[in-house]
Amino acid sequence: MAKAYLKITVEAGKEREVCSALRRMPEVKSADLTTGDQDIIAVVEAASYEILLKTIIEKLRQVSGISGTSTSLVLD
Repeated sequence: MAKAYLKITVEAGKEREVCSALRRMPEVKSADLTTGDQDIIAVVEAASYEILLKTIIEKLRQVSGISGTSTSLVLD
């Protein structure tokens, strides 16, 4: 199982909309609104790192309202 933490920056006023969209994706195990430099922290899981990266690039980064992401892959 591959896992990553995504720190997501969102356009002003779109935080709840983006968080709800992320929570509807089966690969997203959690998505929480946060304070600090990022607006949302999400946990994403997939069967392999290849599938995980494809999910992040092709699905998550395409969500309307996301202005930036920073991804940390879980090693162990």
